[in-house]
Amino acid sequence: MLARRLVSDESGQILRHVITIGLVIVLVILILAEVGPLVVHRIAGVQDAETAAEAAATDYRLYRNEGQAVNEVAERLKTMGYSDREISEAVVQFLPASAAEKTTVKVTVIKYVNTLLTRRIKQLERFSRVAISQEASITGDEKQ
Repeated sequence: MLARRLVSDESGQILRHVITIGLVIVLVILILAEVGPLVVHRIAGVQDAETAAEAAATDYRLYRNEGQAVNEVAERLKTMGYSDREISEAVVQFLPASAAEKTTVKVTVIKYVNTLLTRRIKQLERFSRVAISQEASITGDEKQ
């Protein structure tokens, strides 16, 4: 009977608007709860990627060993609170790839953001993946 009143005459106009506005507010809150953490982790992750790239560049500059520099990045990410999965998916590239003398290191850090839906539906986890890349100069010059 309430549904009939909402659509048939003017007696339910205010209630219909209140319900519509309530649904829109709930939808906006849900979107903010899902997208907000992604944006925050994207912004915060830039500093993490920059720190990891600087650590790799410094380690490579000192020892000229790519494997040791990659291990340094893994240790640095572990101290920053990254999970083992996120650390294993991180990518460290020494550039230029074909040259014997490397001048730049590029680190891509992966972070999985725990949002409202991904906590409950594991299949949506791939949509919560944030990848951030930063470069650092190995030669000691300014960042490129």
